[in-house]
Amino acid sequence: GSLIEVDGKLYGSELLGQQFTGESYMWGGIMQIDTTTYKDSEGNALMYAYPANLSPASNQYELLIAERIVNIQETHPKKVGQPVPVDLVTSSGSGLDPSISVAAAMYQVERLAENNKLSTEEVENIIYECTESKFMGIFGEETVNVLKVNLMLEGILK
Repeated sequence: GSLIEVDGKLYGSELLGQQFTGESYMWGGIMQIDTTTYKDSEGNALMYAYPANLSPASNQYELLIAERIVNIQETHPKKVGQPVPVDLVTSSGSGLDPSISVAAAMYQVERLAENNKLSTEEVENIIYECTESKFMGIFGEETVNVLKVNLMLEGILK
């Protein structure tokens, strides 16, 4: 549901997260993806996403988060010393959330501007256009739809 289609081409769903890894793309939350376990009737790989199921109290989880923080900081050298938004280094319960916090989106502005040859103001405007209100106007926080931002960065969505 809520598929984004432009000029007859399907790009994804507003409601399901997708993995973006290139430096010109906004990154969402961490996703655990398996493309080797499940196949369709013709033998083609099917993507399966799932939560990590690691206890936040485990040493393994602590090491994983520390590794992710280092990776994010290395990719955003102007942000070293600033806290990394938690949703850039953790996964949600479903592992499929399509949106991130405004703080996580804004953390990526300089990298996105540089890699897309845009000004930081242009990237910030895209983020604001893709910012979604709190649930029912009062619950949770404002979020930014990662797919919509990336489609706007590529000029697919206006």
